[in-house]
Amino acid sequence: MEAAGFAGAPRFLGVDGSREVLTFLEGDVPADPQWQPGRGHRLPPFARSEAALVAAAGLVRQLHEAARGYRPADTGYRFHPCPPRVGEIVSHGDLGPWNTVYQGGVPVAFIDWDAAGPVDPVVDLAAAAWEFVPLAPPAQLREAGFDPVPDIAARLRLFVDAYGLTGPPAVLPALQRCRVLAAGRVQHAPVTPSQAADVLEHHARELRWLQSVLPELDRALAA
Repeated sequence: MEAAGFAGAPRFLGVDGSREVLTFLEGDVPADPQWQPGRGHRLPPFARSEAALVAAAGLVRQLHEAARGYRPADTGYRFHPCPPRVGEIVSHGDLGPWNTVYQGGVPVAFIDWDAAGPVDPVVDLAAAAWEFVPLAPPAQLREAGFDPVPDIAARLRLFVDAYGLTGPPAVLPALQRCRVLAAGRVQHAPVTPSQAADVLEHHARELRWLQSVLPELDRALAA
């Protein structure tokens, strides 16, 4: 990231024993300690704004542009360890407000890169949209702090337009694919069978909800 000129990530300084030493990025990280699967991730007002949504999409685009052309020598990633396939890039792997540093109310950097790995850029954009828009039923949006509940279709269109996606409807199948891939990650996670079941059930609920709102999202993206 540093060699590519991407400013939205910590800089590597060295190793202290078994720990990496990174630069500290000043700002606010809106992590919700009470979050659990199926509950809205509580966000402060600045992280719910349209300005923050647009800036997040722009930062994702900058990340993807910086990652293009990078061919890793070490492909032992935490999830799906393999070299990038044709069309894939190495991206963050867990994009969301909880891994984002905000300054002046807008995203400026991503932290916690331990889930990095190969991904199709549109699938990565879709995964980011789930979290930054966020794509969730009204009850979860209220838990996240939205009052009134926003028009998520309009916010999704704003997000993909700010990213600069050619053909916005292309994100729709990627919304499903990124959730299927997220469910598959549970096989690599240090969780109990019960916890794994909770995660899988959470993603199943997301996919069923997505099916119910696809016509609305399609209309907004095709307009």
